[in-house]
Parts: sequence; C-alpha cells; structure tokens
Amino acid sequence: RYFHSSTFTELYDGRVLHAANTTFTTSDDGGLTWSDEFKRTDVNGDPVGGGGTSLVRLSGKGIGLAAMSRTGDGRTGTGVVFWRSEDGGETWEAPVRLSTPGVATYLYQDAITRTSSGRIVVPVYVSMGQGTGPNDEKPPASGKLVNGHWVSTAGHFFDPHFSSVYVAYSDDDGRTWKRNSDGELMILLDWNATYSYVNEPTVTEASPGRLMMMMRTGVGRIFQAWSYDSGDTWTRPQATSLSSSTAPAQIGTLPNGHLLVVWNQESEEEVKRGFNRTRISSAVSRNGGSVWE
Repeated sequence: RYFHSSTFTELYDGRVLHAANTTFTTSDDGGLTWSDEFKRTDVNGDPVGGGGTSLVRLSGKGIGLAAMSRTGDGRTGTGVVFWRSEDGGETWEAPVRLSTPGVATYLYQDAITRTSSGRIVVPVYVSMGQGTGPNDEKPPASGKLVNGHWVSTAGHFFDPHFSSVYVAYSDDDGRTWKRNSDGELMILLDWNATYSYVNEPTVTEASPGRLMMMMRTGVGRIFQAWSYDSGDTWTRPQATSLSSSTAPAQIGTLPNGHLLVVWNQESEEEVKRGFNRTRISSAVSRNGGSVWE
C-alpha cells in the first residue's frame, strides 16, 4: 500500500526507521515487528515526506529525508526537497530544495547514498513533453491481442515523456546542494541510431569515490553510468548485460563490498508473450560491477 515510497535507515540507537510518503514506523528487532504508524511535521508545521521517499543516516544522531514536493500548479510544480533531523527523526528542520526550480523533477524511492567521504548523493530525473493529448486523451497503454480483442496488460509501460537524469550532492549533511557539473545523463550512443530516455536512477558507492548508477530505460536493458569523483561527473550511460522490462532496478553495496542489484528481468520471448514486470531477479557482482552472477 505504500507504492513508490518505502525507505529504511538504521537510527543511532539501533532501531530501524521506515518512511513511506508521510507515514513513519519503527522496529526494535531488525524489522521483524513494527510500531504503529505515526506522522511528523517540520518547524513550519508541514508534513515531512512525500512521493519517492528516501532516508539517509547523517552525522551523530542525525537523519535526512528526501522526497518529491508539489509546490505549485501542474507538473512544473513537482520538485525534490530534503529535510534534516538532529534527533533521530523526532523533530525536523524546514526543507531545503535540491532540484532545479521550474523543471518537473522526480525521485525514485530509497535512492540516496552517503559515500565514504560523507557526501550525500541523490540521483533525480527530469521529465518533459506532453502527458496527454487534446481533450485529456490518455497515451496508449501496453497490451496484446487476445482472441481478436485488445487487452491492456499495463498502464505505465509506454511513457510519452522524454526524461533524463542528473545528480544533486551535499557535503554538509544536506544543508546546501550542488548539481553534477557535466549536465544531464541520457542514452546517446549515436544520434542517428540510439537516442533515448533514462529515468528512476539508483546509485551506490562501489569503492571509495567510485559510484555506479543504474537507470530505467525503454530499450530492453538496464543502463549504467560511472562516476570517479563521488558524483560530480559521470560517464555516458551504457547498456549493462541485464535484460530488463521497462522498470527500474535497485542497486546497493553489501557489507563485504560486493554489489547487489534487484530488477525485473525480461527475456525477448517473455516480451513477445506480453509479460511486463513478471520476473523479479537479483544478481551479485564480486568485481565492482564488471561481471554479474
């Protein structure tokens, strides 16, 4: 029921905090049981949280939370903001905007990474283009012919917008933010051949200062990009070996340094049979993302 929201972080006292949109719960036993739901407001009296909720541990007892916040009318009012708490989520400061004003910007849930240097890295994506046609006509949904009749198999797998990714980062526990210095990321293998969107990014630190980002695409593969300066500049997105539905992945670094990715694997045959997001898969890389098992 939390949809695109669930995110977790460990608090200074060992408890686990779960946030989803504007709802919070805590666990005292590593996630086996959970408290009743509760809400939190910031110093302005506004709810803490929103869509694409992402928690991160800060210095001391601090935690941070990024989420999408609609601050105006229409899609252009959607941006990403960051709240700070110095006492484990009991009280919250006023939010700081980390996305570019005036541009519709979105966040994939549980996407924040805090690097070994203490830098907070938040990958976001921007969307442009018409969402509907004249008279609010909806874009075509994915589907198949069944006994001569069109049957919708999903409503979200064809996206009429073009989207690209950039990174916001902070070196002062979320008080101020900068953007990566080399512009937006998108699929640009050849202007005349493969030019496409990326969105719903997730990032992890593979080794000190070396970040790996994975992105959702519509071309049948999860795409990746690398940063060798803790998120300020990035390589151009390239296809991974992971065949994928039009769905996001989630990438993380395990305590032993291996990388873990969870995603919706989709073979060519499964696509032809009309499957969408049917097969949840996981893979591990023991060499920093070069080979996946």
